[in-house]
Amino acid sequence: MTEQPAIDVPPHVLDYIGSQSTLTLATATPGGIPRASTFLYVNDGPALYFWTKPHTTTARHLEQNPVVSFAIDSYSEDLHKTQGIQGDGECSVLLSGEEIARVADLFGQKFPDLSPGATMSISFFRISPADLEFIDNTSSGAGAAGGQFGAEFHRERAYSVFADLPMEDVESITASLQVMEVEAGEVIVRQGGPADKFFIVSDGEVELRRDEEGQPGTVAKLGRGHFFGEVSIMRDQPRAATVTATKPTTLLAMERDIFRDVVAQSLGTTSGFDELIHSRLESLGGGR
Repeated sequence: MTEQPAIDVPPHVLDYIGSQSTLTLATATPGGIPRASTFLYVNDGPALYFWTKPHTTTARHLEQNPVVSFAIDSYSEDLHKTQGIQGDGECSVLLSGEEIARVADLFGQKFPDLSPGATMSISFFRISPADLEFIDNTSSGAGAAGGQFGAEFHRERAYSVFADLPMEDVESITASLQVMEVEAGEVIVRQGGPADKFFIVSDGEVELRRDEEGQPGTVAKLGRGHFFGEVSIMRDQPRAATVTATKPTTLLAMERDIFRDVVAQSLGTTSGFDELIHSRLESLGGGR
């Protein structure tokens, strides 16, 4: 298996994220009832951190449904000066005392006028983006309509676990994903089993092992942003490898039929995904 390269966020996008102070976070109940709230935040690369009290609606939503959307922006009456961030991802509460202390220190550095308070009464959360877009009209023709209705915003993909997929497919794909949490040592799929799901590693690491002539062997280790399962689905074959989590891991999963409907229809019409699948078939010489 050929591993995908790490995804880097452009420096100018990180500079913008670091320069802002608040984000608007959209959460939802498992039944889809939404809520949007505004929070102070800090960042470490593309990872975003905020805090809230454990009894808030946002905290309760995140307990039940960790998938979120968020926006970071600053108001400007001139569309030519508009900049901002739009993203989707997975949100998790921080449990490590060491990580909580590190994030609290980041808040102290960014907001020195805030009273330290007691961190025992609040919960810190980390947003791990799955898709990040930078809105920037400062150097483009977007917004050139001069305030007329229909003026558009220039969007740039800045970070994505879907980096190999066409941008126009990302929104429909994201809406079809389910979050799965697995522990270290947990088997996710077994060699010879049905290809019933497509997986993206949102956080953590998995190991792929393939038994050949009775001898097990490691095929690859996959980390954040890598995905597996698409070739077996496309070839309609059983899994060709056993996939096991090597550490606590968050996966984004899509059911087989939804994957075929949402993604497979791109073959032959969307060159980006067509080339991706064919390159994987060539490099693997077999399915997963």
